[in-house]
Amino acid sequence: MSARRALAIAAIAGQGVFIVGVAVGSVIEGHGYNVARDDISDLAALTAHHATLARLSLGIAGVLTIAFALLVLRPALRTADGHESVGAWLVAFSLAGWDNVSDAFFRLDCRNADAWCVSTASFESWHGKVHITSYVVAGVATVIAPFLLSRRMRAIDGWRELAGPTRIAGFVIIAALAVTAFTGGTAVQGLAQRFALVLVSLCVVPLAVRVLRLTG
Repeated sequence: MSARRALAIAAIAGQGVFIVGVAVGSVIEGHGYNVARDDISDLAALTAHHATLARLSLGIAGVLTIAFALLVLRPALRTADGHESVGAWLVAFSLAGWDNVSDAFFRLDCRNADAWCVSTASFESWHGKVHITSYVVAGVATVIAPFLLSRRMRAIDGWRELAGPTRIAGFVIIAALAVTAFTGGTAVQGLAQRFALVLVSLCVVPLAVRVLRLTG
């Protein structure tokens, strides 16, 4: 098996690790943690009760996504004259890539479920601030990536039929992230965030599947 195929398969597995890890972590966290209300990031906070599981699932998923984006997707979308795909770099820095790694290492100071964790208490430390900054950067990368990928796909043999669906996915992602923003601080904030992040994660899968088809 070639390294590219192995990384493509690993990227698909990584999305599964993220989804299963978040699902299991959300169920077992307890101690006031509410799946509908509380963010995924809280599962890896300094005060989380099962932070190791969350950090492992987030870190593994993020690293595998970044490796796939830079080592497989980037060369796969390189034009005949050698022009790189900025979209592939943005996938690496997206919510499915860099932000997952950031959540694993730059942890929030406390969970929203902690009685004393009010207002900005969760990100008062330097690593909490890096956590929030990383989320913003990754969010911007996530919003832009599908449109740059779609544009590049139209110019590459074997990718053209994915250009339209990728562009549509971009608009769906924007809508999902907008809902997450509007529901911030409400009783359904956690659900909105989970839907958006699982959607972003799943959008990596068709890219990896296409690589497998092209290298099969």
